[in-house]
Amino acid sequence: MIFSFTRWRALTIKELQQLRKNRQLIFQLIFPPTVGLCIFGFALNPEVKHLRMGVVDESQTQQSRALVDRLAANQAFSVTAYYASPEQAASALRSQTLDLAVIIPQRFGRRPHPEVQVLIDAVNSNSATIAQSYLAQITAAEMSPVMNARSEILYNPGTVHAWYFVTGILSIMLFINGGLTASALTIREKELGTIEQLLMSPAQTAEILLAKTVPVLGMMMAVLSVGVSVAHMIWGLPVRGSFFLLGLSAGMAALSGIGIGITAATFANTQQQAQLLTFFTMPPLVIISGAFSPVEAMPLFFQYVSLFDPIRYMASMVRGVTIKGSGLDVLWPQLAALGAFSLFLFGVSAMRFRTQLR
Repeated sequence: MIFSFTRWRALTIKELQQLRKNRQLIFQLIFPPTVGLCIFGFALNPEVKHLRMGVVDESQTQQSRALVDRLAANQAFSVTAYYASPEQAASALRSQTLDLAVIIPQRFGRRPHPEVQVLIDAVNSNSATIAQSYLAQITAAEMSPVMNARSEILYNPGTVHAWYFVTGILSIMLFINGGLTASALTIREKELGTIEQLLMSPAQTAEILLAKTVPVLGMMMAVLSVGVSVAHMIWGLPVRGSFFLLGLSAGMAALSGIGIGITAATFANTQQQAQLLTFFTMPPLVIISGAFSPVEAMPLFFQYVSLFDPIRYMASMVRGVTIKGSGLDVLWPQLAALGAFSLFLFGVSAMRFRTQLR
């Protein structure tokens, strides 16, 4: 049977009318993700500030005081107390009064290669690692004034950490919301009994699935626009590249999520079952996608596994278009991968849906 645009248009209008009546679903698609975007953008901040620092200055020289002043001038540290001995500082660390202690030895100002001892509370390993990096930079500059290092920060001169997390969250929102919406609409057909009517109609599987996809893709474009606008207003996230390229990649990511959502709906009979199946699939994909932490920081095995994760390529596309201003000449591998995933996952959902209609 030949694909009929007339039947497809009629089915699409029917899906749009059903979606318009389901205002609760529209609210859930727009409002909670936007609130989550704001919360994660503020909460997921790896920047370390105002760590409680204790000082043991056994040298009491101009050089030691200059070092303490330089450490105190950095927003990462706040000098909260001075101690007479290293034992007192270590006791303060054990009692969780301090986050780190700097011990300046007596011969600090009289040695050609001065050394400083630093004790860091590493219960929070992330804060400890960052604090150690800050200390290394500051002490290197203080003890080696001859060195003149210059660096240039590209694409994000203000080092706004929220840009990294917000772009990752946008990628996740498009993928997961696409899957949940498609799953909810498909299950609703089962609960209302209209799946049998589709079975008796002359409509083809492609016509039915494309009709269900168009409204969801439209909603995902609205989610993308709202998310980018909120990120720009709150954190100043730029869109330096083509918004058309961003929308195209977002549509492919949403289509991949729609494929997973419809496939999950074919295995379920209720909304709760479909949501459980979808949530069982989504969290592993989110964790290994690189949306919250660089893929290069993961074990090698998970780096290879992430190659089969559509969210990984979507996150690269969003960051490339918004922050770097990259074009198709740079991002075509990610776009091609997203296209392959969307075709494959949507094809799987079409086969599952066809068997359900038999």
